[in-house]
Amino acid sequence: MSGTSTLATSFSAVAAKDKTDADPAARYQDCLACRVIGTAALGGVGVYALNQSRAHQPGSIVGKRIMAGLGVCFLIAGAMRWTK
Repeated sequence: MSGTSTLATSFSAVAAKDKTDADPAARYQDCLACRVIGTAALGGVGVYALNQSRAHQPGSIVGKRIMAGLGVCFLIAGAMRWTK
């Protein structure tokens, strides 16, 4: 009987371990410096792309609209990086 008890205990330990490892993102926390650097990098790229989409920059209208869309996407990614 003690063998069955040990087997049940080991299975419950494995099941408990699977529950804690199921969502590693819930346990992961970025440090403040990582969040600041990531947000600043994404925001900087977004501002640069928006600047490249302005009328005084060389390029086609389609290229400028693509750059504007990328700039907005990078700014949104920077905001999401800060809040996550």
